[in-house]
Amino acid sequence: MNQSSPLSPPDRQRLDEQIAASIADAILDGAFAPGSTLPPERELAEQLGVNRTSLRQGLARLQHMGLIEARHGSGNVVRDPEGLTHPAVVEALVHRLGPDFLVELLELRAAFGSFIGRLAAERAAPDDAGALQAALDAVRAAETPEARQEADLAFFRVLVHATRNRALGLLYRWVEHAFGGREHELTAAYQDADAVVSELAAIAAAVSAHDAPTAAATVEAYLRASAMRMVDSYKEAHPQD
Repeated sequence: MNQSSPLSPPDRQRLDEQIAASIADAILDGAFAPGSTLPPERELAEQLGVNRTSLRQGLARLQHMGLIEARHGSGNVVRDPEGLTHPAVVEALVHRLGPDFLVELLELRAAFGSFIGRLAAERAAPDDAGALQAALDAVRAAETPEARQEADLAFFRVLVHATRNRALGLLYRWVEHAFGGREHELTAAYQDADAVVSELAAIAAAVSAHDAPTAAATVEAYLRASAMRMVDSYKEAHPQD
């Protein structure tokens, strides 16, 4: 392999995924600037020590992620990763940047809290209050951190639906999807059942009472507290980061 190459030879297991990860890391490191063209396939295959069939499969993954764009006559052009919102790109960013980028995602999630709480309290219909209570009961009934985590996600889907703001729903869904693939790394944040249940119960009570200021404060407080627990959980799963 060329010693000056920014690419690392992939493992043989799941070769196309490893090829995509190696090139994605190089793009995220800035080795290939947005708007630049990747080296020709023959050169890339040589640098990575793989055959061109495997390379093309890896490049197809990068196209699906939105990190590169195949242009006729130009080759594979690098797109700006910071302008993309595909969950696979977010996964690559978290993998590459570690807990710092996870903190940034959680800050964004928490920033939605006050807005979600206020709108839900102002706009919740009687059916929403019932659905929120049922979601809270599911959190209470959860017997494992994994089940509690899933119930928490379901609770927030009901809460966001109660805002009647579809744009907010789409934005929050993207933030939620950004955590896809690392649930096992964040599950420890849901070990303390009493904390999770009591905090979500306060949210449900404020929304059901149409108390917008309290709902705004309780949702934001919960998202910030759970963010701290998630970061601690991630760091425990990745002590080398």
